[in-house]
Amino acid sequence: MITSVCAVAAGGLTTWLVVNRGIRRRDERSARGEVIEVPCMLRHPAREGRWLRGRMAVGSSTVAWKPRTRAGAKVPGPAVLRQVGTRAPAWREGLRVNPRCTIVACDSSVGAVEIAVMPRDLGHLLLALERSAT
Repeated sequence: MITSVCAVAAGGLTTWLVVNRGIRRRDERSARGEVIEVPCMLRHPAREGRWLRGRMAVGSSTVAWKPRTRAGAKVPGPAVLRQVGTRAPAWREGLRVNPRCTIVACDSSVGAVEIAVMPRDLGHLLLALERSAT
């Protein structure tokens, strides 16, 4: 029993350290001005409100959608995004996306687009959207 508890604790600690190392690396690359990929989910008007998994490649002058699924690959990435607002996910949205995430509402050339991103990556995305709008 004690061995099982120790194994679970060690696994949890290892996972926490690996995830935090990736976050620190992404923060350092962003501080150097490199393009980073922020994990997120995108709601595109062409997919009737479905959330698509992927990453936003953000940099000093770049905001580009990189899909992670075949459904997302069929959707053209929004060309120009302009932030309209932010909000927390509704109860039903919390079943599809992480309920701790923040949803960034944007206007684009294809219509209203929403991006769900975790709080630790929200600053990177908002800064990139602000830079691309100017």
